[in-house]
Amino acid sequence: MLFWLDQNGLPAGLFYESTADCAIEVFGDDYHRFFSDPSELNSPNLPTENEDPVGILMNPRRDYFCSKTFNLMVKASANLHSVDLKVDIESQTRAVVMLFRTGQKPFEEHDASYFRQALPYLRHAIERHSPEGPWERRYAPGHMLVDWSGTKLLAVSDEASRLLHACAIVGQDIRVTASATLPPRFAEDLCRRLETAGVTSDILDIPWGRLRATATQMHEFSTEGTKRVLISLDMEVPKRLRIIHAILDMPLSPLQRLIAQVAAEDGSRADCLSSTGISKEALKKHLSVIYRVVGVNSWEDLAMALQRPRNSPGNSTPL
Repeated sequence: MLFWLDQNGLPAGLFYESTADCAIEVFGDDYHRFFSDPSELNSPNLPTENEDPVGILMNPRRDYFCSKTFNLMVKASANLHSVDLKVDIESQTRAVVMLFRTGQKPFEEHDASYFRQALPYLRHAIERHSPEGPWERRYAPGHMLVDWSGTKLLAVSDEASRLLHACAIVGQDIRVTASATLPPRFAEDLCRRLETAGVTSDILDIPWGRLRATATQMHEFSTEGTKRVLISLDMEVPKRLRIIHAILDMPLSPLQRLIAQVAAEDGSRADCLSSTGISKEALKKHLSVIYRVVGVNSWEDLAMALQRPRNSPGNSTPL
């Protein structure tokens, strides 16, 4: 599980793989109630000994096993052991990564040493406010129909439900263990701003990218004259990240993936030779493999195929 914190030290978003949905729901919507007390033993609240940000919870104090963090988050997901990594920037914790393990075997120092290698990359990702380059829509948009106040959910599409569950937005009352009965909290703010604008929108940081929420007043034709608001949801990812994920999914060697990345970023063959240090003959051999996997016959076609979204017309490559 990875969660990042805002300037006030409170969780602003999270990404998880094996943590139980009920635990994530408690963490996301009831953090203030269960985990924010200074006496609560969790990674952001614990001091970092010897300036080492890794493994604070590998050998915790005995009272940790009575804490809400352990019983509601770790144990609730059938895990017994954890190793954690605090990402501090300018003496402030900005993110925490936790790995969990079931069974009797605890994490050891060699596990923490591997974990420690991710620290500079996580710091770099957090310090950069937003990725460079264009953004792309990842999935079909979702839609919600709410009342004028934004507090009543009148209808929600299946796509909107899937997007909200996948985004794991903290503090929005998004239930992942049951069907939605209330709109997310950002709907109320969007509707309030509609009083002075025809269309309002917000962008929320989420795992993999951002969620764009746009509110538009619906034209009413009923005799009741009830105002309703349509909120459209779009999940967007940086184009560069989508390309990287596509290349990583290809059956290529690490060197061949690097070559493909150079092509995807509009680099030349000369750039590829300079960045990889291989010979022209070796590059030719590797390109023959890459061309076959992607389904193209030239460097220019390779760049175009990698940059094109996988489901766009004319793209028959494995992207």
